[in-house]
Amino acid sequence: MKTKPASKLLCNEVAKYVCENLDEQLNSRKCHAIKKHLQTCSNCTAYLNSLKKMITLYRSAPTSCVSNPARKKLYAVLKFERSVTRQA
Repeated sequence: MKTKPASKLLCNEVAKYVCENLDEQLNSRKCHAIKKHLQTCSNCTAYLNSLKKMITLYRSAPTSCVSNPARKKLYAVLKFERSVTRQA
């Protein structure tokens, strides 16, 4: 079975890998390929930046501050973002 080079990633592969490994500081070949992809793909860069910002904001908010309706809306937005990224 022939595999594609690690540096030729599709946007949906980048989004999936980033979401699966968000809290890890990885230094693998795949991470290097993702960094290379992010240098040329404004959509994936914007997606990653929005995830980082959302996580920062979420972590800075007291737990009791996030209501159930707000939490449901946040999850709906994240689900929508993932589906849009998968189509890219």
